[in-house]
Amino acid sequence: MILSVSYNFFNGEEHLIPSLESIRNSVEHISVVFQEISNKGEAATQSAKEALHQAIEEGLVDHAIVYQPDLHLPRSANELNKRIAGLQIAREQSATHFFTIDADEFYREEEFSAARKKIEEEGYNSTSVGSFLHIKRPVYRGDDVTNCAFITKIEKDTRLGTPTYPSLMVDPTRKISVPETKHYHFKKEEIAMYHMNMVRKDIREKLNNSSTTDKGFLNQVHEAFTNWEDKSVFNFPRKGPIAIEHVQNEFNTYDPGEEI
Repeated sequence: MILSVSYNFFNGEEHLIPSLESIRNSVEHISVVFQEISNKGEAATQSAKEALHQAIEEGLVDHAIVYQPDLHLPRSANELNKRIAGLQIAREQSATHFFTIDADEFYREEEFSAARKKIEEEGYNSTSVGSFLHIKRPVYRGDDVTNCAFITKIEKDTRLGTPTYPSLMVDPTRKISVPETKHYHFKKEEIAMYHMNMVRKDIREKLNNSSTTDKGFLNQVHEAFTNWEDKSVFNFPRKGPIAIEHVQNEFNTYDPGEEI
């Protein structure tokens, strides 16, 4: 297996380097597809540019390109095109396998190693994982219902953005198909994606530039985030109550609680 992972990056720079560090030893190639202008037309922050520059300088990134969004397209279309650019880079690097990732996503190295071994031994050409969300701080974690496309074999007809996918609750821009799919969905006890989706210096900046354009839903998320006080449960709009546990900041990523 020659595994290429492509980061879809615009914001969430407070997590970029720790995220890269969490997978660097587990993959052969990492690319970053960066936007200087968001799908909404907002400029990237200087701190995002500095984080990417630092990552390249530290050898955490092998290949970086700038993606210019077409602001006449829906945000989700630009998001998909950006992930497709990452798959193309993987092909150019002669990678045999691929997955796409965001700057606020993390994996445990030991679980990743075991997952790679299982994929190679069992011959899976398509895999997915479940996820855990983090709210306010990386030390507050909950079992999420969202799944994520994981390591997929690069074949001639492998493509992103397909209408169907073997696992439910997967971001449409990550649905990736391969011919004669032999799919495996990893149990969370085997491997999971740890998502700092609700851990931000500026949650509004994240929500304003989301590929989701449903303002009513985004306002509900912001209100639930802002008013969250019960540390044992988080009522995520359209997902319902999610039990929250206190954990260690195991990925040593940005923790706003340390600023208090």
